[in-house]
Amino acid sequence: MRFRALLLIPLCVGVLGAKKAKKTAAPAPAIVIAATATLLSSAPTADGLTEERVDLNGDGVGEVTNYWRDRAGADRLLVHKDTDLNHDSKVDVRASFEDGLRVTEEMDGDFDGRTDWVDHYIGGKRSYSEIDTDWNGTFDLFKYYETGKVRRKERDTNADGRVDFWEYLDDQGNVVKTGKDNDGDGKMDVRDQ
Repeated sequence: MRFRALLLIPLCVGVLGAKKAKKTAAPAPAIVIAATATLLSSAPTADGLTEERVDLNGDGVGEVTNYWRDRAGADRLLVHKDTDLNHDSKVDVRASFEDGLRVTEEMDGDFDGRTDWVDHYIGGKRSYSEIDTDWNGTFDLFKYYETGKVRRKERDTNADGRVDFWEYLDDQGNVVKTGKDNDGDGKMDVRDQ
């Protein structure tokens, strides 16, 4: 599978930056990536954030860039995180946060410079994903989540920009119902149980 980036998600929220920050109300899951992680720089940005570049593998190049919002009398919050997974100095995963909770995570799984997968979060929990399965620059698979599990998949199987195939899944991820749009109007015409 070409989405090598997915194996490394979720990424640690702060790496070294979290040592400076107190815990937020709902921290993202953390993974210890490397014992050699080094804070390379910490500087204010033009929009009032603090940018921290972190070297995860000891090569002197930052693989993670965290953007923090400092708040008087309160914990600072992670606002944005960029991650270079394949060490080519380009962003492969871009995550945005509001009030300390992840809102979106965009991934370039095949490292061609285009976003192939976007996860959307509500209340810090993944609600749906948009995926470009054929790497042509257009999302053609949409996954909808409930309680952390995929419950529905919608696909554009003929590349016309409209969903024409639906799958509904149970708690174990088994397809329990499907639907198909035969006339291209974007509405389900056939439903199989």
